Amino acid sequence: MQNYQNPAFLPAGPPPEPRQCFKCNFEGMGTNITCPRCRKNHFLNASSIRTRGTILIVIGLFLVAFMGGIAIFVAALLFGSASQNASSARRLNDEIPMLILIYGIFALVIAFGLNSLISGLWMIATGRRNRVLLWIMWGLLGLLGIGAVLVRAILG
Repeated sequence: MQNYQNPAFLPAGPPPEPRQCFKCNFEGMGTNITCPRCRKNHFLNASSIRTRGTILIVIGLFLVAFMGGIAIFVAALLFGSASQNASSARRLNDEIPMLILIYGIFALVIAFGLNSLISGLWMIATGRRNRVLLWIMWGLLGLLGIGAVLVRAILG
């Protein structure tokens, strides 16, 4: 019979907690920060993942609000100048492909912000990260890079 009142019989160290590796997505129990599978120091507990989720929510809200506000402001300026005289309207019609590209980039940044928001909510709710949302984020970043190259090629 074990005597837990005696300090000699108490378990040493903190109890193991569920952790997830940010590099290889391994899930297991442990107290150290080194992943047993990939040996990287990214074996995080649920509270660390929830903290990162909070940061993602803040970033996502900022991107959605900021880019949405810029898109609305630019649209109001464009439509206001086009309605004032015919020459502005003609110039605006000539620039429609560029405007579509710019608004496409705005939409991608807003989508990236929404993905960050959803990922952050997922991380806070579950204490784990979602690999599908992570791949969507990388895809959106790739599309943003392509859009930036296109804008530079058109303007430069």
